[in-house]
Amino acid sequence: MKNQSADQSIRSDQEISQNKRLVKISEREDICSLPKGIWKPLTENYHLQTWKGIPMDKSPIEIALYPMLIYELQAKTIIELGADTGGSAVWLADQLKLFEIEGLVYSVDIDLSLLDEKAKAQPKIKFLEGDCNQIDKVLSTTLLSTLPHPWLIIEDAHVNLVGILDHFHKNGLQNGDYLIIEDTNKALWEAWSDWEDQEFIERMKSKMGLLRSWLMEHQNEYLIDTYYQDMFGYNGSKNWNSMLKGI
Repeated sequence: MKNQSADQSIRSDQEISQNKRLVKISEREDICSLPKGIWKPLTENYHLQTWKGIPMDKSPIEIALYPMLIYELQAKTIIELGADTGGSAVWLADQLKLFEIEGLVYSVDIDLSLLDEKAKAQPKIKFLEGDCNQIDKVLSTTLLSTLPHPWLIIEDAHVNLVGILDHFHKNGLQNGDYLIIEDTNKALWEAWSDWEDQEFIERMKSKMGLLRSWLMEHQNEYLIDTYYQDMFGYNGSKNWNSMLKGI
């Protein structure tokens, strides 16, 4: 018999398929079945990836998973926090168009001066300039009340996580909506621990802990969708335990 390792405690794909699809955070571990060594080579060049010539900043795993979720959900509103140059917003809008879904993308950033001109011209995207540290000002209760459901919210701003979660929880998230918190993979940030911006690295390392604490207080309201979360192995993405469905 082989020596038991930490990885052997992770449920196999077969075990996952036999369990219920939606689970509470208390039923999950902050670990990943993929080897730690993959995260730096997998992510060090994805800033070079483009969509329609616009930098996109999404890993191959998200590019595989998000279209499936958008189609299954038939998302009428996609909210993206963190627009950068607009490439990912264009890609999300194109998924809606491809699937013939009558929906819109709302993409937020503190500085819209970086937007590519091609992104600005997209009719299915509304870019909103504002600080996610003051999320209530950029996505007000009034605005959120007008946005059709189902929602898909993708948090990629990396600031004010608890405030953002509280804001959407109190102002519009409904049964069946999805919320994704990106970059909660602790192994990813350990791989980048030599990066010069140490304040950012430490902030990112704490992201999963903040999310877990918040979810523990909302265990019966937001469940992890293991179909998407574990498609490429247990927590097999840069987003650990963070593909959430409102219940």
